[in-house]
Amino acid sequence: RNYKILAASGSLGPKQYRGDCQVPEGIYRITALNPASRYHLSMKINYPNSYDLKRARDDGRENLGGDIFIHGRAASRGCIAVGNVAIEELFLLVAKTGRNRVSVIIAPNDLRKNGCEANLPSQPSWLPDLYKTIAQELAKFKVREEAQNVTLSGNM
Repeated sequence: RNYKILAASGSLGPKQYRGDCQVPEGIYRITALNPASRYHLSMKINYPNSYDLKRARDDGRENLGGDIFIHGRAASRGCIAVGNVAIEELFLLVAKTGRNRVSVIIAPNDLRKNGCEANLPSQPSWLPDLYKTIAQELAKFKVREEAQNVTLSGNM
């Protein structure tokens, strides 16, 4: 299935600091399901993950932030809002599948088809490596042709 992202904040490039309003980019796990979210339902991802922490140590960065969720409604600041209908489907799918068996791949676009300009001013030197890692993970999944949608898929 494809689900539209109804709201996300920031611009191209990964989250690096608490309060930067960026959406993390990378490969994550679901760490918690919240049925009592202010955003209808929500699923917490494990940002910062080990990759984020290593890059922050290498860069000398601290205060990376956290509490990043995929949630309902259509408003977001650093999280990913997919709307109430989509989050209900995803929440139930993750609950039935088991959150430990779900990977969440967050990318600025479908890196299998479009690639991504990683030499942007003010972006970290390790960004091409991150996008290569994401592209390799995405390559495991069939490319869908629907435009303007984000494909959320996994091995079940």
